[in-house]
Formats: sequence, structure tokens, C-alpha cells
Amino acid sequence: MLTAFYSMRLINIGFIQDAQGDRKTYEKAHEPGAAMTIPLLVLGVASIYVGYVMRDMIIGPGAPYIEFEGGYKHHSMETEFIPSAIKWVPVVLSIAGA
Repeated sequence: MLTAFYSMRLINIGFIQDAQGDRKTYEKAHEPGAAMTIPLLVLGVASIYVGYVMRDMIIGPGAPYIEFEGGYKHHSMETEFIPSAIKWVPVVLSIAGA
């Protein structure tokens, strides 16, 4: 809920409201140089790679990391099959925060 509230606040300040700075500040603004761009590119590529490699760990039943003796035991993972009412709580809170 708080993340949705803060994200909507940032969208409002960044894109909807009029600028609140002075003209000199906007005239001096520029794109970041290589000292900022290169580390961001490295972090972006690394996060995509790690997300691809670790995806099976968080997918749920059927992931190779959840294999037990004698095969997969789907019934031992109750958290994968929670009631729909509980699944809607984050959605409702996010909408309320926005």
C-alpha cells in the first residue's frame, strides 16, 4: 500500500505537476556521463542474468529445487494453494494506496 502511494506520488511530481525549480537549474541539467551510465548498464545486465538463472527457485511446484525423495510432493506446499480471498489482499491494498 505504501509503495503504491509513494509511486503515485512520484508520478504526480515527475510528470503531472508543473516544474518547481528555477530556470537556471533546468538550463544546467544534462544527461549523466559514462561514470554513471556504465555501472547502471552492468547492474542491469547482471540483474537480468541472475533473474533468469534463479527463476526456477521461485516459480513454485515443478521447479527442480523443490524435488524430494520419490518425486515432487505438491501436497507439502500449502502456500502455493492459498485461498483467493487472501490473494486479493495485496491487490486491494495497492489500489487503495494509489
